[in-house]
Amino acid sequence: MANLCLITVICLLGTIINSAYSARVVCYWDGRSFWREGVAKITVEEIKPALTYCTHLIYGFAAIDDDDYNLEPIDKKLDLDKDKGHSQYKQVTALKRAFPGLTVLLSVGGYADTDDPEKYLTLLESKDHQTKFINSVKTYLTKHEFDGIDLAWQFPQVKEKKERSTIGSIWHKIKKTFGSEVDEKAAEHKDQFITLLRDLKAVLRTDGRFISLGVLPHVNSSLYYDVKAITPYLDMINLWTVDFRTPKRTPQQADYSAPLYYIYDRNPQQNVDANVRWWIDQGADAHKVIVGIPTYGHKWKMTLDSAISGVPPITADGPGPAGPHTKSEGLVAYYETCPLIVSPTNVKAASDMLRRVTDPSKRLGTYAYRLPDKKKGEEEGVWVSFEEPETAAYKAQYAKSKGLGGVAVIELSLDDPRGMCDGTKYPIVKSAKVNL
Repeated sequence: MANLCLITVICLLGTIINSAYSARVVCYWDGRSFWREGVAKITVEEIKPALTYCTHLIYGFAAIDDDDYNLEPIDKKLDLDKDKGHSQYKQVTALKRAFPGLTVLLSVGGYADTDDPEKYLTLLESKDHQTKFINSVKTYLTKHEFDGIDLAWQFPQVKEKKERSTIGSIWHKIKKTFGSEVDEKAAEHKDQFITLLRDLKAVLRTDGRFISLGVLPHVNSSLYYDVKAITPYLDMINLWTVDFRTPKRTPQQADYSAPLYYIYDRNPQQNVDANVRWWIDQGADAHKVIVGIPTYGHKWKMTLDSAISGVPPITADGPGPAGPHTKSEGLVAYYETCPLIVSPTNVKAASDMLRRVTDPSKRLGTYAYRLPDKKKGEEEGVWVSFEEPETAAYKAQYAKSKGLGGVAVIELSLDDPRGMCDGTKYPIVKSAKVNL
């Protein structure tokens, strides 16, 4: 009987722990997709199908005023326009009534705040600025009924490492010796960020509000995050494990944009697993670490010098043409890629189609390409690294196998909100959810 009681207690404890740390599907949504045209225009109403899979909705993005360091909307007309009855803030937080249990956070930064990004550092350097920011966050969240704040803090990005000649290597060492780092006050900013989080947590704790950290790509985490010190103040650590390789950063070389394990010789941290392991090794609680999954792809131009096999890395010539709906050079939403994939049921002209290459190893990712046509000129070739439901499933399974907190889908409007690929709305979000 005693043994039976002990087993029962252990089972109950296990149930409680599993319930407390159940997998999260964190869904970022850039509300500015409201301004796109045609099928690319995504409203609050149109994200509702995704919310059947999401446990958290993070609405982006807010900004920091560079005069008084208060939290403010990037797009006041969109988020606060009460005259026309829109007020997207109000519509977003009202979703909690339709989806009980949904937690809605507001994200600040995210590389969307382009007006003097240096303010993210100058804010940290002044206790007065920190206090103003913290007080404005509390007021802002209360006024607009958000459940918490996501700090996608815009620390400086590091440049892509490149192959160097002997002379170049010597010059690089000289520059490093004389202190040409991106941020010479990085150590101070690291300590100041701890203080910001500690004081912000103290203020928001009384209201039971969340604090999550959005770890943006190409930020040197070792410079800015004292993991053991900041983890107690965070409810989630959302790793933006996306955009490792993009046409902007590596215009002459097309390669996997968000591989799970792939190792780049010069940049060994540019994969999901390396990022996760670093945070865990530094002392982060595994159940707080969230793996980022993109919903879009990156497109490069192929040239006549590109490898005809399509196997990356291959020679490229900058960003490929903009997608027909998102209209952003070098970037394509999933719903812009899937209609171009060669399949028995796809009857588009062969000259427009892409050959899809899958990843049986589940370590790298999916890519698709169309070779240049010598008759039409080399601009006809494209190479695309993209996320799809199959690769999203691999990453969700990875998060589950590592005992992590879940996944963060970045972001909703670039998935397939209208079911244009196979009739399923938000297939990437759905695949991530069912594989956790």
